[in-house]
Amino acid sequence: MSKIKETIKVVLVVAVLAVAVFFGVNYLMHPHDEATTTKPTTTKKATQKTTPHKSSINLVAVGDSLTEGVGDESEGGYVGQIKQTLAKKQDLTVKTTNAGKSGDRSDQILARINKSKALQQKIAKADVLTVTVGGNDLLQTLEGSITSNNTAKNNATVAKAQTLYATKLTKLFNKLQSLNGSASIFVFSIYNPIYVNFPNVTSITHYISQWNDQTQTTVSQYKHTYFMDINWTMSHGQYKTAAQIRKLKRAASATTLTSLTSAKAINGALATENKTNDLISTSDNFHPNKRGYRVFTSKLYQTMMTHDAWLLKK
Repeated sequence: MSKIKETIKVVLVVAVLAVAVFFGVNYLMHPHDEATTTKPTTTKKATQKTTPHKSSINLVAVGDSLTEGVGDESEGGYVGQIKQTLAKKQDLTVKTTNAGKSGDRSDQILARINKSKALQQKIAKADVLTVTVGGNDLLQTLEGSITSNNTAKNNATVAKAQTLYATKLTKLFNKLQSLNGSASIFVFSIYNPIYVNFPNVTSITHYISQWNDQTQTTVSQYKHTYFMDINWTMSHGQYKTAAQIRKLKRAASATTLTSLTSAKAINGALATENKTNDLISTSDNFHPNKRGYRVFTSKLYQTMMTHDAWLLKK
């Protein structure tokens, strides 16, 4: 029994010595004091530096009627709304230039920039550029070229127009970045303003999606340029769930693509259907109302804060 006790003592002594040796060697290899051991987070935070933000920015908006703000004359569309949002949420002074013009196609937007030295100077000084483009390019194709129920022919017509649109879009963004290579650029998609009344006209829905894909592909080639997709939200309005959309489609009448190839025909058909999208102005059944532009503004603000180089002092 005594031998067992002696053995246990020896084992304990050896264990204590081993632990002591381990901590002794560890201390010699990694010397440190109590302060650095107990407060590593505090020391790290004290050495971090926050990047200072700007107190004011210049925002220049170029584009078509969606930039002009048609449908929301009281707040000036998304341009007026984003100014208020940035002032409220980021405590920023925002100087805006609204260079939107109703009806402009991509080439016409570029022509106005090329013609105006004053606009060129404003673009050159901008921290942020916003762009709405493409809707009138597609509308011109649908109104002027699609005249039959031949799907293959219509698809070929739109595809040809899309290639031309890509070329025009490239020229526009080449110009913007030649004037200002450091501004952050935020580009909106287009949407289907007649979807709620004609959800079964799948060709228009398809062409709009195809057009948006082209815009996104083109602008992705440019540095600090960001595409913002508001198509689904704006097109569907208050019809958000799968059940609501199925009901909407069942209630809609059958309408061919060719009956919707002029503004007069579209307005007449819309009056017959008499459904409203709560994001679209009832004055023309085409442009966003104030609530619709808030969708634009919310998407823009979220994207700007995700890609916030425009906000940081250099």
